[in-house]
Amino acid sequence: MQTLIITKNTMDIYVQSKSKKAINEKLANNEVVSGYHWSILGGGHYFELDEKLPIGTVIKVYEKLINGNPYAKAYGIWDGKKVK
Repeated sequence: MQTLIITKNTMDIYVQSKSKKAINEKLANNEVVSGYHWSILGGGHYFELDEKLPIGTVIKVYEKLINGNPYAKAYGIWDGKKVK
């Protein structure tokens, strides 16, 4: 079982995909993968999973929206190169 530790200053983004594995395969093939920093207060932003994304960013993987909001089915941590 993987333990996810989230600190106060950690950013999280939602990436639409089937799985973390699918995201990492796209990254390995040099495809651009982006995610959205969803904010209940509005003002969210898109971010690419690249060297500019802070290491430790929580990646929330979702396939569908429920009532207009992403429903995360998997979580991972950005290590600078892939989602762990």
